[in-house]
Amino acid sequence: MKKLSFFAALAAMLMGFASCEKVEPTALETSDLKGTTLAGYVYYGKLDDNMTPEGNALFEGKANVTIEVTELGADDKATGNVMIVTAALKGGKFEASIPVAAGKKASCKATCMFQQENYDAEVKPDDADIKKVMLTYKGEANQTITYGETIYVDLIGKKVGATNDPYHFNP
Repeated sequence: MKKLSFFAALAAMLMGFASCEKVEPTALETSDLKGTTLAGYVYYGKLDDNMTPEGNALFEGKANVTIEVTELGADDKATGNVMIVTAALKGGKFEASIPVAAGKKASCKATCMFQQENYDAEVKPDDADIKKVMLTYKGEANQTITYGETIYVDLIGKKVGATNDPYHFNP
């Protein structure tokens, strides 16, 4: 009887080991990850030689877009965690990967300052003349972005100063 109970215990133990299945871990592919992206274009208001607006023109020069990323809590209020992300302009377009945790949101403030030649009133001591000069522009946009989203925004540069008129600069 002792032999029978010993063999029964041994058989139960072997069946317990046989039922364990070895599971191989699965590989994490980059296609499984969701990227969060803020992208867009930078424009400025183009003027003709009479200072009449001709519409917005794409700024194709060199500049950087600075994005201030503020993490938002469940109540959509800032948590105090702020990160700065910078993206270079290429052909007037920018694209930046925004650090947003899964299931979270972030508030993004994108800013671009650049210089572009445009028609403006050049002020001289005796008179004012309209001609092409280098102007400084600043474009801003605010956007809320959720994890995994790709959002497009346009930054429309507004004139903040002229290189030939240092007394009239409004950052």
